[in-house]
Amino acid sequence: MSRTALAAVLAAAALATVVAASCSKSAGSKELSNTASGGPEVIAVSVPGVPGVKGAGESMQADDPSMKLKPDEGQLSIEVPPDAKAGTETIAKVIVTPGPKFKINFEYPTKLSLQTAANVTIPKAEYKAGGPSAVKGDAEKFEEKQLAFAVKLTPTASGSHTINGSFKFAVCDKDQCLAKRETIAIQVPAK
Repeated sequence: MSRTALAAVLAAAALATVVAASCSKSAGSKELSNTASGGPEVIAVSVPGVPGVKGAGESMQADDPSMKLKPDEGQLSIEVPPDAKAGTETIAKVIVTPGPKFKINFEYPTKLSLQTAANVTIPKAEYKAGGPSAVKGDAEKFEEKQLAFAVKLTPTASGSHTINGSFKFAVCDKDQCLAKRETIAIQVPAK
């Protein structure tokens, strides 16, 4: 096995360990046990080529259906003020609201990454929250029933502008945690 392939396998295994640990901690407060062997119960999850994690592999494509938030898992919304003006800072919000049976996974390394766009300036291209220390980080709201990032932006010209990006987060129900990767587009109509 080449060094590159070995490094990729080791990185995937490390990521699997982190996400599996955060899923078991976030899925509930009950102690899990395996009645047959007396050992800890393992929640069955999978990623192609990485045992132990459902949807957490970095090699997963953003358009992979398993990485998209399904209606019962929650809703992703983007709010942009309709009265944005060229030369004036405004705030767009990227919001995840979990479904009734789900909650935000605080221990998953949540990340909103934005690409710069023509005629719009953004002071920050990357927003983070969560991870092993479960910190709020850049999130405006980081609660079980809502995750929100406030994105400051300034249109430099009138017209319709688009800021593209990707959003990684995870939601959990009582049995499992599901990593999600969504492609986003913040539409900015500026006068």
